[in-house]
Amino acid sequence: MKILFINYMETSAPGGINKTVREIAKNLSKCNHEVTVLQANPLDLPEEEFYEGFKIIRVSSKFEKHFYGLSPAMYSYLKKHLKDINPDVVHVHGYHTLLSVEVITIIKNLKSKLNLNFPIVFSPHLDVVNSTFAGKHLWKFYNLIGKYAFKKSSKIISFSKFETSKIISTFFMDNSKLSLIPHGVDLININKNKTQDGINLVYSGYLINRKGVDFILKSLNSLIYDFNVKDVSLTIIGEGPERKKLLNLSKELNLEEYIIWKPFLSREDLINEIKKADIFMLLSRSEAYGITVAESLALGTPCIVTKRTALTEFLNEPGCFGVNYPPNPKEVADLIIKIYESDIHVGSFSKKIRTWDKVAEDYERVYSSL
Repeated sequence: MKILFINYMETSAPGGINKTVREIAKNLSKCNHEVTVLQANPLDLPEEEFYEGFKIIRVSSKFEKHFYGLSPAMYSYLKKHLKDINPDVVHVHGYHTLLSVEVITIIKNLKSKLNLNFPIVFSPHLDVVNSTFAGKHLWKFYNLIGKYAFKKSSKIISFSKFETSKIISTFFMDNSKLSLIPHGVDLININKNKTQDGINLVYSGYLINRKGVDFILKSLNSLIYDFNVKDVSLTIIGEGPERKKLLNLSKELNLEEYIIWKPFLSREDLINEIKKADIFMLLSRSEAYGITVAESLALGTPCIVTKRTALTEFLNEPGCFGVNYPPNPKEVADLIIKIYESDIHVGSFSKKIRTWDKVAEDYERVYSSL
């Protein structure tokens, strides 16, 4: 098959959507499918690149930053090249900007004009928690426009039961139009040996408000100063707009000597950090999936998550523990001690945690059925 993915971000960059597009494209390419990713160019990278077995085409637009992702340049590119690409299936990713709605509208119109016949698949990666008054009301307005993307797509692929329920309730979708395909992991290797003394905690992800890294810092503070656990370290891996605020909070809580700050790491280095950690922490307010939790469990590292949104779906996996939201720092600290001092067995897992090549087979079946 000739498969065209659409991504509004940089596919080679960190992030859940990018990871999904990248891994599915890579694994489908290994199965001799011809995969192209057509995307925006937020990092000003080369216009075309052959990357991990598939082709990336980047379309730059000076307008997209000012018009919530709308890209006249993307319209021009598709008008000129869609017939040449001539895909068997188009799969659009992301509901976070207007680009997806724009692209689905453009492609639906061009299909009839160019006498092309292929299905459109849409994966919204839907996260519906908004933290501001304006965000909540803009979200309602955006949904009036965005529902077109759901209506005109042949198939909607969601990644969690939480996301599926939100799609159905928000857009009154027919359940028969949806397919649930959980994300994958790079490898499953739960053999784990403790290599150091003391408690080693880790977080990996973007440093944004909803990820709850501030709760991790407050829990670390309670662990040290309420429970008198001094032999502990926290590694925070990632970048984002909350970094400065979190650095200031760590100073206020007298945590500087206990925290190691690292930027986003290579895949190999990230795996090493997670493997050597005693506990991975994600005290997020909202997750459409929680891919770092799946990856950590697959590497044999116990996890603490909030009992919120899609994260609750990991609580049936051996090695994953939940806390209420907003997290109580003392309760989290107490749970950290109990996990560390117990003989926790991680795995075996449900079908929610499997490698990307197996996940790609599900995508292949959906595409073929369409």
